[in-house]
Amino acid sequence: MQFGNNIFTAIGLFSTCGLMLLALFATWPSVKAYQKGRNFVKWYVFSLLLFPIAFVASLIIKTKN
Repeated sequence: MQFGNNIFTAIGLFSTCGLMLLALFATWPSVKAYQKGRNFVKWYVFSLLLFPIAFVASLIIKTKN
């Protein structure tokens, strides 16, 4: 019996690994925004959906009083 010997297994494996890496990378802009006084959860969702824009925005935003 052979297990995982087709293209669909490879696509599933690589897409799962890609989503896990995106979830990991999305924490960085969220943490930077949280350090500047913003809501972590909102920024995490924002960076999951639009990572490049959230990355730049987290570097540009000013510290909240």
